[in-house]
Amino acid sequence: MKKYIFSLSFLFACTLLVNGQSTDQLISNCVMNAGPDARYLKDFRVQLGSADIDSDLRFKANISLWKNTKYRFSLCNSEGSKGQLILSIKDATNKTILLSFDKNSGKTYPFIDFVCNKSGIYQLNYDFFKGQQGSGVGVVSMIK
Repeated sequence: MKKYIFSLSFLFACTLLVNGQSTDQLISNCVMNAGPDARYLKDFRVQLGSADIDSDLRFKANISLWKNTKYRFSLCNSEGSKGQLILSIKDATNKTILLSFDKNSGKTYPFIDFVCNKSGIYQLNYDFFKGQQGSGVGVVSMIK
């Protein structure tokens, strides 16, 4: 009888562990869209309300990047988002070195590639185009 109770308890615990490891579908889709040559490194979940369009990009995160490495920054929106997720990358001097949108044409890009010329800490700034509200995910991958 003790073996039977122990076996049931073990199976129940395993069931809980398996269900607790489900992945977020948005992140999975964004990783898959990065391409077959991309190796997933990190993701950033972004959820923001509407804001003034003249303000700086609101979601900030730091990441360490290595010299002579090519990175891909993929941007994916949730279905209910009103805005398009955009990204700005700044170096240690707070100089913007890369944008995922063109200010002149207003075009946003679903991903941007970046070859790092100097190892260091870079600031990733996420927001939604024109300060609209939305949720999405930014995925950082290394290109092989």
